[in-house]
Amino acid sequence: MAILSYLSFRNIQNENFLIQKNFDENRVSLQKELEEALEKEQSKILQETKAASLFLYELPKSLLEFGNAANFKDVQGVEAIFLYNNGTLVYPDISSKLLSPERSFSDIKPSPVEKALFQSEREGGDLQEIQYSRETLPRIPLQQLDEQVQNVIGLIRLAYKTKQYYKALRMLIPLESAPNLKGYLHPNLTRSVNLLHFEILVKMRKHQEAEDYCLSVLNQFLQESTIEDIPSTRFFFESAFTQILSFESLKQEKREAFWNLRSNFNRQLNYTDILIRNQELFQKTLHSENASKSGVLFKSEDGLTLFRLSYPMLSGNQVVIAKVDEPAYQHRIIDKLRNVAQRWNNIPFSITDAKDSLLLGAIPDSANAISQVFFSTAPSWQLCLYEKDVGEIRKESRHRMLLMYGLLFFSLITVIFGSFFMLRFFIQEHKLLAMKANFLSSVSHELKTPLTSIKMFAEMMARGRVMKVEKVQEYSGLINKEASRLENLIGAILNYTRMEHGTGAFKWEKLDFSVCAKKVFEAVEDIGVEKGLSFKTHFDPNVYVMGDYTALYSLAQNLIENAIKYTNAPGDIEIKVYNEDDRAVFSVIDTGVGIPSSEQKNIFNDFYRVGDEMTRSTKGSGLGLAIVKRVAETHKATISLVSKPGKGSNFTVRFRKVD
Repeated sequence: MAILSYLSFRNIQNENFLIQKNFDENRVSLQKELEEALEKEQSKILQETKAASLFLYELPKSLLEFGNAANFKDVQGVEAIFLYNNGTLVYPDISSKLLSPERSFSDIKPSPVEKALFQSEREGGDLQEIQYSRETLPRIPLQQLDEQVQNVIGLIRLAYKTKQYYKALRMLIPLESAPNLKGYLHPNLTRSVNLLHFEILVKMRKHQEAEDYCLSVLNQFLQESTIEDIPSTRFFFESAFTQILSFESLKQEKREAFWNLRSNFNRQLNYTDILIRNQELFQKTLHSENASKSGVLFKSEDGLTLFRLSYPMLSGNQVVIAKVDEPAYQHRIIDKLRNVAQRWNNIPFSITDAKDSLLLGAIPDSANAISQVFFSTAPSWQLCLYEKDVGEIRKESRHRMLLMYGLLFFSLITVIFGSFFMLRFFIQEHKLLAMKANFLSSVSHELKTPLTSIKMFAEMMARGRVMKVEKVQEYSGLINKEASRLENLIGAILNYTRMEHGTGAFKWEKLDFSVCAKKVFEAVEDIGVEKGLSFKTHFDPNVYVMGDYTALYSLAQNLIENAIKYTNAPGDIEIKVYNEDDRAVFSVIDTGVGIPSSEQKNIFNDFYRVGDEMTRSTKGSGLGLAIVKRVAETHKATISLVSKPGKGSNFTVRFRKVD
């Protein structure tokens, strides 16, 4: 203890130096762990992207076969993946199609019929004025005037609205045969017309025809050399696939096929859209020289970040270019760095991106920067470590000093209290050993006395020294009495041993405690009467408890025998068993010697007897009341004692009553 105190005080004196030294060491460790965590997580992203690209290489050549393709596993932090082989785009293959030139539809004007239609729909007016055009316009060649197209679309809308689906389909046929239709509300009506045709088939509940029509439009789209409008194309196929998947009659095999087709086709369209909008950066990334021997290259421009995987990370002439999903990518890596930084929360630091936006940590107002390090990996983030404030060092030093003093004080208190409890334990152990020794002495004496009497009287009778019949009867009675005494003593020891084994040794049953207590009283009444004692009993009928008959008999026997044993003549003993609310009550009241208050807390202990065993006039083992306590506790009963020396004792046991 003295050595511990000396070392503690010595450490307290050098605390400021130790804190500064630990800070310097921890700062280096923090920087190293942050760099390792970032590199490890980024490497994990690259490996996941590589695994995803292998899946894309194995996709079917035809998009119409995508129903048999496996599910694509997204990479958190990566928005799109593009595959190249020998400088040629492999996935998405529809990206090789050329966009048609931008067209200007600013000169499109609504036709009179379309004006009338929309005006009538807004005002709820009559549409009779266009009924004639509705029957005649489909026969007019569409190439003559854009106005005719507008009129036909308006009429189709009217037929659809009035549920004349067959007429609407007949008018749709010439429109679908004219590519790149121009409309009043939209510059390109091709996909709108396709979607209207598909929805009419669904309304007519021609689900199989709707499926076939959707696939035919998809096949036509894949055979075209140009992509007119990605948003409208995506909208048509997403709407069509979603409705097909909602068909209740669709078989499970076809449902899975359409599900995979929708997922893979949407991915191709999304990737194509990204590629077309950023063609210049993709070309720069594809043809740039590797900046790293690992085959990984990052390139950023105008808020867009791409990374390229090539040899030796990939084999041969394969190249993968991935577009980074900035928020997801940043969130994924920052989460890992945050987990590392939590272990070093006493070191001021900050991580900022290329725009000096704070990503993690905090920038102190007054602390000087110790070091500024750019992470060598892709994000171009900067780690800045700051000096620890002198006030914080002193505060931490005081905190550690208080902690050290507290630990020292706690150690002293622990030693003091530990010594006290150890001393108390040794005293109790000594008392227990003394009680056991007293018990052995008492039991030896109790066993030896009746055995000696039995042996003596039996020997006299065996040798024929007792000739008179009266003496033989007298000696036989004494032998029987001593044998009963010996039996009771052995029974007490066996009962105590039985209690030590717990409730598992009991046989539980519903019984009338009045009957049990009355049998005990009848067995010992003669002993009390011979001693000159008077008894008063009261046994209510039907005082039912749940318990073990032998254990309850032993409880009643010990309390009644103790009352008889410690009550001198002339004396009174009252025994009662009765119901009290939800309790069954058993009480034994005597006018005996009583028990001092200083002894009352010990009388239920094992082997304990009041007074000195060698000077005690009454016989006993010290187990009677210990058995009573064990039985009461086992039966969830309470036992109380009221006693005064020279006035007698009142033992009351309250059991839980059962109906």
